[in-house]
Amino acid sequence: MRIRTVAAALAAALSAVAAFAGEPPLAPQALAGMQSAHMAPRVVDVRTAEEYRDGHIPGALNVPYDQIAARADALDVARDAPVVVYCRTGKRAAIAQHTLEGLGYTHVRLLDGSFQAWQAARLPVVREAPSR
Repeated sequence: MRIRTVAAALAAALSAVAAFAGEPPLAPQALAGMQSAHMAPRVVDVRTAEEYRDGHIPGALNVPYDQIAARADALDVARDAPVVVYCRTGKRAAIAQHTLEGLGYTHVRLLDGSFQAWQAARLPVVREAPSR
């Protein structure tokens, strides 16, 4: 009987992880709504620092995709917390998503259409002064 209980618990846990991995990308408007309601996931911009300075989603943390494995702790969230990653078009974000999932993050989603879609929807963008 105990083996059945353990097996059932394991099956439920694996099912939950699979459900997170299968989530569709998050629409820019949905993310903006979550931000307005102060319910936003951790948003990670995986572009270069220069691209980030030129314009990014408000509240986004910049961790370039090729540094995501080494700097995953900078996300400062639990591995089961929701995380949304984006880049310019989605290619680097998909690599970052895969990397984070390999590190045990279970709720990582792509921003549908990435930053290009965010801009096309005319959602807020933060621009920083160029460094001198």
